[in-house]
Amino acid sequence: MTETTRDRPSTRFARYTGRAFWLRTAIVGIVDAFLVLGAVQFAQNRSWAVLAMLVLAGLLINWAYLSPRAQASRWLTPGLVLMMIFVVYPVLYTTYVSFTNFQTGNLLSREQAIERLENVEVKTGESGELLDMLVYRDGADQLALLVAGADTPPFMGLVRPADGDVAVAPVAGFDAATFDPANPPESVDGFELLSGLAVTGEAGRLEDVVLDLSDASSAEVETLSSARLIVAGLRFTYDSDADTIFDAQTGRTCNAGEGTFFCDGVPEDEVQRVARLASDTTIVCAASVCDDVPLFALDQTLAGWREVVGVDNYVDLFTNERIRGPFGRVLLWNVVFGFGSVLLTFGLGLGLALTLKNDDMKFRSVYRSIYIIPYAVPGFLSILVWRGLLNNEFGQINRMFDGLGIPTIDWLGSGTTAMISVFLVNTWLGFPYMFLIASGALTSIPEELIEAARVDGAGPWKVFRMVTLPLLLVSTAPLLIGSFAFNFNNFLLIFLLTNGGPPLAGYDVPVGSTDILISFTFDIAAGAGRGSQFGLASAIIVLIFVVLATTSAMSFGLTKKLEEIYDQ
Repeated sequence: MTETTRDRPSTRFARYTGRAFWLRTAIVGIVDAFLVLGAVQFAQNRSWAVLAMLVLAGLLINWAYLSPRAQASRWLTPGLVLMMIFVVYPVLYTTYVSFTNFQTGNLLSREQAIERLENVEVKTGESGELLDMLVYRDGADQLALLVAGADTPPFMGLVRPADGDVAVAPVAGFDAATFDPANPPESVDGFELLSGLAVTGEAGRLEDVVLDLSDASSAEVETLSSARLIVAGLRFTYDSDADTIFDAQTGRTCNAGEGTFFCDGVPEDEVQRVARLASDTTIVCAASVCDDVPLFALDQTLAGWREVVGVDNYVDLFTNERIRGPFGRVLLWNVVFGFGSVLLTFGLGLGLALTLKNDDMKFRSVYRSIYIIPYAVPGFLSILVWRGLLNNEFGQINRMFDGLGIPTIDWLGSGTTAMISVFLVNTWLGFPYMFLIASGALTSIPEELIEAARVDGAGPWKVFRMVTLPLLLVSTAPLLIGSFAFNFNNFLLIFLLTNGGPPLAGYDVPVGSTDILISFTFDIAAGAGRGSQFGLASAIIVLIFVVLATTSAMSFGLTKKLEEIYDQ
């Protein structure tokens, strides 16, 4: 006994200093090295949330694999780390975005947005001096222009696309002091002067190019032998003390506000209708002059910045009629679609399972195989096939109706028939799964209970309602809850079959008759031609999570009660 006790410390010490320990330590060290590199990168990018998640994951890995007391956690740690990365962080980040104005025009940080505005150029000399121009080309097929005017000293530089970045690129070998317009140089630093015919051949390349001069001005090609001087300057000047920005193009001073700068005294015809709903509501117009106009409403290229706006997105969902109307309509249809899909698929699947339970029925195995076919075919293929079958003009269903003298139906063209079509296709896709689980659950119900109920005088309907169905729900209720959650977010069906349509008019957000919340959210986030509103879309995602979590919790509570009844 004493010898065994004496050996325990050495055995324990060897366990944590052996080859396995050092191998594990080396692997953890390599992982830590990558974590440190990632942490430095995220810190430089100021991604503090990702950095915190990375540090937490690193601490968990080191504790689990290096601490003698954490042996039991080693098997759970990889799953926990992956859950943090792929589940917890996306949920937290989506929730954060729902409290911001993250959307088209508000994608940058405040510092980045102001810096970008301060670099915007404005042309202040549209009708500048007309310059004489010569065209040169080098062996690499690059074009250079030599320009000179009465008030503009000679200059030679490379050209750039008019919509490209500003980059002054003078030709180093050109000497402006010795330039003679009557006798221009034939060759400069590898560039050869082009004759009239050669210049004509380059006409296409000279259409949309700009020559940046050394004094921050530029020249645009006007003819094959002349260029127009464009005097350019910075459009915006930011005053950090007053937190305002001056617009040199219009002479207006704009004040910083929620995610952008807002200008007063803007002519109404300059204000564009944009998808920034929160900003549109602040615009006040009277006598053809508008106040509180965001820069984004004047020019969609003028960037704003991300900013935390609190619960504004949630408030808009329930108070802004332009959003509340379509949101409420979509939410109601989504709930009906989720519950209706479960009832239809489960009802059909259970009915078929009860029918095939009859031992006297012939060819049961054949019927079972046929019923599994819709489940065996990939769902997206079945949806596309059904979309073709339901086509108003070329679909086989309408052709069959027309052959029988029955009026054809615009299955996907009107709201009511499109909803019916969605239920029809989803029932086709979902009933085989319900048939399988119902068939399996029915075999687990003791026949003695059913026989006892029949002996007591219960008919087939009463046996089903009082015995079969309650016992069936005990085992299938969790699967029905999962089916409701799946159908509540069945984006693939809606996107491929109807794309949410037919579209509804009169709303400021994209919405269709068959849109469910997830497809409605996708249209808002993707823009659908009206600008992407990630903050509003994230708020809807959070509400979807709340609805599903609440429904699931209530359903599991009901399932627990059914289990208690069954146990009794």
